[in-house]
Amino acid sequence: MVHSRVLCILFVAPMGKVISERRGFLCLFAALLFAGAAQSEPDTNCGVRQLDAIGLVVKGENAQPGDWPWHVALYDEKEKGSPQYSCGGSIISKYFVLTAAHCFVEPNPVRYWFKAGVHQLNLETDTVRYALFEIILHPKFNRKLYNDIALLRPERTIEFIPSRVHPICLWSEPASAIDMLRQTGISVGFGFNEDHNISNVLQQATMNVTERKRCIEVMPPHLHYLAQDEGKICAIGSISGSSVCSGDSGGGLYFQTGKVWYLRGIVSAGARKEVGDGKTSCDTSLPATYTDVMKYKPWIAAHEKILDERNLLKDDKCGVVRNANITDEAAKPVFNQYPWNALLEFRENGKSQIHLVCSGVLIHRRFVLTVGHCIDGILSGFRLASVRLGEFNIRTTEDSDPSAPERKTVTQSVDVEAIIRHPSLNQPMYSNDLALVKLKHDADTGKENIQPICLPSLDDFKESSLTLSGWKRNKYVFPTLERNTMNLSAVTECRAEYKALGINLPTTDDVVCAIYKQLPKPNCNNYASGSALQYIKIVDKKPRYFLAGLMVLNFPFCRMNGSEVFVNLNSAAEWIKSTVK
Repeated sequence: MVHSRVLCILFVAPMGKVISERRGFLCLFAALLFAGAAQSEPDTNCGVRQLDAIGLVVKGENAQPGDWPWHVALYDEKEKGSPQYSCGGSIISKYFVLTAAHCFVEPNPVRYWFKAGVHQLNLETDTVRYALFEIILHPKFNRKLYNDIALLRPERTIEFIPSRVHPICLWSEPASAIDMLRQTGISVGFGFNEDHNISNVLQQATMNVTERKRCIEVMPPHLHYLAQDEGKICAIGSISGSSVCSGDSGGGLYFQTGKVWYLRGIVSAGARKEVGDGKTSCDTSLPATYTDVMKYKPWIAAHEKILDERNLLKDDKCGVVRNANITDEAAKPVFNQYPWNALLEFRENGKSQIHLVCSGVLIHRRFVLTVGHCIDGILSGFRLASVRLGEFNIRTTEDSDPSAPERKTVTQSVDVEAIIRHPSLNQPMYSNDLALVKLKHDADTGKENIQPICLPSLDDFKESSLTLSGWKRNKYVFPTLERNTMNLSAVTECRAEYKALGINLPTTDDVVCAIYKQLPKPNCNNYASGSALQYIKIVDKKPRYFLAGLMVLNFPFCRMNGSEVFVNLNSAAEWIKSTVK
């Protein structure tokens, strides 16, 4: 690299638009860190290069082939046949590449792929292309770059090739602040050079860790939040004019102990400066911020344990998305779109009349998931006798597809064999509000109107938009299944809303809050408890619905500006898996 070569990042706006290097306000930077404390010996030969260690380079010098065999180049092929280099990443095992979450406009694995063994972007020699099976964004990532980390899982395992393709070790022990400040590391990438062009040859530069307090002091006030984030670390080029910049996002900052290299950070974000004529560039005089990989090792390890799980119950037929060609969820037909919605049928003791009070979802041919308070706290003197599946209009014996009236569907009512409450139901109050209903015999999942929804093995990243489906009610259940789109709302604000009403929501991670995008007036008719909040995730290159939560509380007073409360599966996955065998 020449004198002020920099590796620079594109800023991804909250709505998913990419602000160009010339027009953006932020320059996203590779998050990386230090190598202070002694590391335990790696047990997989990770982080060991086939070449002897070289001295640290300055100001973005060209890397040599094979120097950084864990670095990959990520491509975005939004337009078929026109792939564009977008970000870097680091191989951490034969199953995963670690990168930055902001590199993805949408977590659609069909759109992206990466090259391993790459030294020059315009050369295919000695490189290996990998299509993606899954893009796993951290579930709490947001477009302000908090939790800016992602795992890429290729369609086939990564083949390690001596001197060309090899994994990097993950940092295994915490380092003290003093240790970090004493270390220098190397950042690599194909980021923008001083001419504002992507570098064709892989670049490397030395970086010094900056104390957080100092980082906050020198950052522009509107960017203080970047340095204040406990999930990030600051670092600056050891030589004036060297830094990370656009195109380096997702790449790593590596530190060496002996002959072993460790990944401590991922290029995340940093400041820009005006350079005249309305143009901007990366401000190399200020530190860049890096996602601290050490803080996310439990999340990485959790995904490494579920390699064979496409969903919690390993159901390859769950959550099928009908009308997938329609991108706007609100424009899709409601009929048979959400065939896992179920109605709980209660009977008063000694009587045969059915009362429909709560909802649930079919998750397995023998199990329905609902909210726990529906079982114990809704009707005194009533018992849950059966579950109705495949319903659309409760007032008709047969339901007809509005777009094809000749197509008829009928419901199935299955008696209840057992009710299994979550072992920590209402401990504390309103938490773990779940119950499993075991059916006496299999649901008829051969019918298109009776199908299970997918359950996430771990909490997934979800964009703000989700879909709520079920039957509304006031005094009585409304006849037809309905749908509304919702946006996730901040749980802290949601708790404050309910506290003002005298309801103390728990601080547990199983609370999800959402607000209606648009609700026609009058809006006093609430969805029944147990109604399903769902989202779409691409699995095996197919879109599938996954359960985000079940409705627990409706905001009272017919108010549209209050959040609805749902319970997710964060504390229930293992309980469900062990129960549904």
